[in-house]
Amino acid sequence: MHELDTTAMWPSDATDDLADRFVAEQVTTDYSEDSMAVAALIGAPAGPHREDQHELVDTRPESGAPSAADSLATGNPALDIDLSDVDVPTSPSDADAVHGNPAQWTINWFYQQFDGYCGPAVVGQLVAEYTEADISDPRHLVDRAVELGLMAGDDPAGGMTLPAIEILLEDQGVPASISSGSLDDLRSALDNGHGVVAMVDSGEIWKPEHEGVEDNRPDHVLVVAGIDDARGVVILSDPGVPYGNQLEVPIEQFEQAWADSGHQMLVADDSDPDLMPAGTDSTTTAPPVSDTRTPRTTVISLRS
Repeated sequence: MHELDTTAMWPSDATDDLADRFVAEQVTTDYSEDSMAVAALIGAPAGPHREDQHELVDTRPESGAPSAADSLATGNPALDIDLSDVDVPTSPSDADAVHGNPAQWTINWFYQQFDGYCGPAVVGQLVAEYTEADISDPRHLVDRAVELGLMAGDDPAGGMTLPAIEILLEDQGVPASISSGSLDDLRSALDNGHGVVAMVDSGEIWKPEHEGVEDNRPDHVLVVAGIDDARGVVILSDPGVPYGNQLEVPIEQFEQAWADSGHQMLVADDSDPDLMPAGTDSTTTAPPVSDTRTPRTTVISLRS
């Protein structure tokens, strides 16, 4: 019995060559399959090129250099969102939305303490602002108003009319004019640095919920320090209540209280640069303060 000569059928060199080819083909196949799986995730070509592999096609329009959106592309549709044409809404800055300079009125505000003293109190604020007078007690101005016959029935508790307040202001060196206007007129006066006094219904300013039946009675005057359109409030320097320094009320609420007087206001004739909105160039926005005013350090007092 003859033995089968396996070496004749499978020479050692051929066997080694066949094994090497099998391993090489297996490795190449595994690499291609794995790399194709990875390519599917990140959009990159995989492994050695084969004829049955699909070519990657660039579908971008031929426009020369890539756009900013293309240069930032990540390959993830959820992230590659072009926001270059999206309009972002803008809002005016806080400074642009405020008419007047409310903070300036904090310097000379004081509480009137007694009924009927709101007229002399607002006169004191404007006189101190415009003439730099040192006014710490409005009763000095009450005495002067009584002397001039400007208090109702010569009784300080009776208060003062707006024309009487105008006379007292001019007596103290601050000329002013009475008019009836609108909220836009107020804004304009504040933007140009004018001191403004408004006649209002106090009940609608302080406790509108307790006003009950509207009495349409203008019984109070106060300084309008500013209007903040962004926040929808009027900022007041109100001597009538202890919390009246920088008192804020909704614009609509103020307008209703002011309407009871027919929108009457007393506006200082001269512009004060310190009363202009922050950042305003006073040299180009408003005329200079009249040279006829004389700075004071005291207020006329008739007290003995």
